[in-house]
Amino acid sequence: MSASRLETDAAGTWLAVPQFGAPHRFGTRTFLGEGVPAIDGLPVIRARQVHRNGVLLVGDPIDGEDWQARAAAAEADAVAIGRSGYWAGVSTADCLPLLLYDPVAGAAAAIHAGWRGALMGVAPAALCALGEGFGSRPHAVEAAIGPHIGVCCFEVGPAVLDALARFPRWERWVPRRSGEKGWFDLRAFVQWQLQEAGVAATRIWAVDRCTRCEGDLFSSYRREGLKPRGMLSAVRLPAAASS
Repeated sequence: MSASRLETDAAGTWLAVPQFGAPHRFGTRTFLGEGVPAIDGLPVIRARQVHRNGVLLVGDPIDGEDWQARAAAAEADAVAIGRSGYWAGVSTADCLPLLLYDPVAGAAAAIHAGWRGALMGVAPAALCALGEGFGSRPHAVEAAIGPHIGVCCFEVGPAVLDALARFPRWERWVPRRSGEKGWFDLRAFVQWQLQEAGVAATRIWAVDRCTRCEGDLFSSYRREGLKPRGMLSAVRLPAAASS
């Protein structure tokens, strides 16, 4: 777990993880994906999230003025970047926002991981994309997990449990059961995936706050219905970390 701090600027209130080495934001009800096209004057690159494991790899978008719109039309649940000058962003409302940063390779990624994307391996896919695109290595990567629905509230049915059962010792991520239902620890599952891929446990920090429980601060699909307002989480490279 990690302590987090609340900060406020003109765009709204957001959370930061002090240990995480890259500039970043984890959104709240007032720091929303559709309301923050730029942060500190730098554009936010987002893709069209489809609850799968696709990764949009972005180099240096200098080939025309419509590059941000083209990125927004691409289907991907992670955005990986290897340049400074813009942010990688995802929108969540109970799903898990994950930010990655490799200070050695100068690369970063923002990941949207709901249960479907998590079980399909969107987090390992993003690590792989950082390696293939920018020469990143998992042992150098830092990871920050933002606010999402906690195991206290994430009741799931057979569709999730049957898919989860493909993984070894899957019961460790379902600490409570009731008939055909269980409570899924999405954060612990993603942390396991990161460690299996080579990220050190000591370089993974997680915000221990549940979006469904804290309605005054966070949007929540489970609490608000089908169309909650998506909270923006974003990361960028420090200027000195990229060429």
